Amino acid sequence: MKRNRSEGFTLPELMLVLAIVSLLSIAALRGWQSWQQHQRMDETARRLQQFLHGVRAWANWHNSDQPLWLLVGDRWCLGSGEVPVTGCRAGRRLQLLAPHPQVQIIEIEGTPGFYGKRNVAKAGHIIFGEGDLRWRMIISARGRIRLCQVAPCL
Repeated sequence: MKRNRSEGFTLPELMLVLAIVSLLSIAALRGWQSWQQHQRMDETARRLQQFLHGVRAWANWHNSDQPLWLLVGDRWCLGSGEVPVTGCRAGRRLQLLAPHPQVQIIEIEGTPGFYGKRNVAKAGHIIFGEGDLRWRMIISARGRIRLCQVAPCL
């Protein structure tokens, strides 16, 4: 007796196809989440670097001291000058509200700040990250601002 081709697929064949589709979907989801995490980190780094350049320019233009401070909470706030009593709000000069709540400032080493006289800074760095991903914004004594990735802890 000949088998008719229009009978369909067997259960083991369907299970194999479903298993392959499931594995590919899981891999795609992990890749998508990793891409989103890198996008959030990149945007935070750009905004933080832009903010620090603005504080450095402000300190130089007004020949004033602009030490940095950090307010922690659901969304951190980094600023310079005097710490506001009422907290941070988006759009204020010399304050940066966290662009993404998932990205946190992990640590500020040293007491970084900018000083108008001779356009210099007090050296230090800011470590921020999300999950296992960590980046470091370095402020040198000459006022140079650099970004680098922190090696993962093994």
